[in-house]
Amino acid sequence: MTKDLLSMLDNDYTQRVLAEMIRINSIVGQESEMAEYLKNELINLGLKCEMVEVESGRPNIYARLKADKPGKRLNFNGHTDTVPVVDGWETDPFIPVIKEGKLFGLGACDMKAGIACILNMIRAFVESGHPFNGELSFSGVIDEEAYGKGAKAMLQTDFVNVNAIVLAEPYPGDEVKPIPLGITGKILYDLSVKGKAAHGFRPHLGINAIEELGKILVNLNKLNFKEHSNFGRGNYCTLKIEGGYEIYSVVVPAHARMEINRLLVPGETVQTAIEDMKRLVEDLNLTAEVKVKTKPPQYESYIIDKNEPIIQIFDVIYKEIMGKAPHYDYTSGITDANIFAGEAGIPCLHLGPNQEVAHQKNEYVNLDWLEPLSQMYTLIAARFLR
Repeated sequence: MTKDLLSMLDNDYTQRVLAEMIRINSIVGQESEMAEYLKNELINLGLKCEMVEVESGRPNIYARLKADKPGKRLNFNGHTDTVPVVDGWETDPFIPVIKEGKLFGLGACDMKAGIACILNMIRAFVESGHPFNGELSFSGVIDEEAYGKGAKAMLQTDFVNVNAIVLAEPYPGDEVKPIPLGITGKILYDLSVKGKAAHGFRPHLGINAIEELGKILVNLNKLNFKEHSNFGRGNYCTLKIEGGYEIYSVVVPAHARMEINRLLVPGETVQTAIEDMKRLVEDLNLTAEVKVKTKPPQYESYIIDKNEPIIQIFDVIYKEIMGKAPHYDYTSGITDANIFAGEAGIPCLHLGPNQEVAHQKNEYVNLDWLEPLSQMYTLIAARFLR
């Protein structure tokens, strides 16, 4: 039966829709045309679709293929946004170009190729009439490259109750990009320091907010970073410092602020990280008033049990299609799985094409990845929903 299903896959279809999607400018914040394209394509394939605005002009797209018999619910997910165009492109990033077995274009590997393979898989299910139980669905969400607003909005729908999600992120399961069994979280501290203004020639009459902030800065290594057997130790990176005059004046600066990115490993949470920073500030006995706040984005870390059905099914299928075992790892980074798994506890599998040049100039996907990826998506859906 699965041979009949696999025989309905059409690599020419995958390549065509991938090229069409690359021609659509869906840079983060401009996802509406991409969502409209996917809606039309999914309706043409026979799925029930809905577009739900997350913000004005920025809709998520959801589509469902329901079986006659009840069963598990499996969602295939892609983000509809891309990063902005960076300098140095040798071709127009919105015109697909094929050269030496590679298709170049913005979003080619992250993640329009993965979405194209999902569409190919869904098409095979529809045209073959392959029997399955439960629900096979697709979600196209906005804003993954920014704040994850689309994924967070998806958790406010009944999709929060799916049994597993396959994310078409470019993780091919090789030595370079292993399949994540867990991903770190992060917090963005927003520290504001309030001192006291005074004449710059008499600094002892004021409280220098910049200098007080500097005391925090040089002591950030005293934060209590948790060690984790799979992820190692959390870390931090100061991203931004503000303070001092806008127009030159010899005045003790009364205000300063700092933004610090902190990596979270399992066992740490957003709240524990906030309390840790407050402890550090208190221990320094500063003269200035310090407020410890956070700002978006922030994400919880997570771990997926390798015994989860979606992982076990994938492991067997990868060996069948690729002729070797997949590589797994625990990684630093952020995807929408930090929201789906980290916040809602939904088992997630990342699986997509090569990621050699994502978020860089001259992004491309190796075309020889499209066929095996479509096959793996198809077999994962067939076996998970039987």
